[in-house]
Amino acid sequence: MDDHGYDFRRKHERKNYLADVVFAYKGRAYGGTIKNISLGGAFITTASVNQFSSGDIITISIPFTDGSKSVKRRARVGWRNEIGFAVEFI
Repeated sequence: MDDHGYDFRRKHERKNYLADVVFAYKGRAYGGTIKNISLGGAFITTASVNQFSSGDIITISIPFTDGSKSVKRRARVGWRNEIGFAVEFI
């Protein structure tokens, strides 16, 4: 907990993932790489990071680790840095 009594621990354990992904925002497709993932969200690196802001809703196509298929998830951008952004699945 911090000095204000807030607990910033994640609800779900993050796992390293490293998978190339395609995600869409406002009808446009972007590419990136998931670096880690949990039941609640993921961190995605992308050269297009400056196109996104906190609160933006994207749709991500996440490939299964064996590459057999993928699952689409809607997610909200939580924060970003110079290489990517974190999303929370909704």
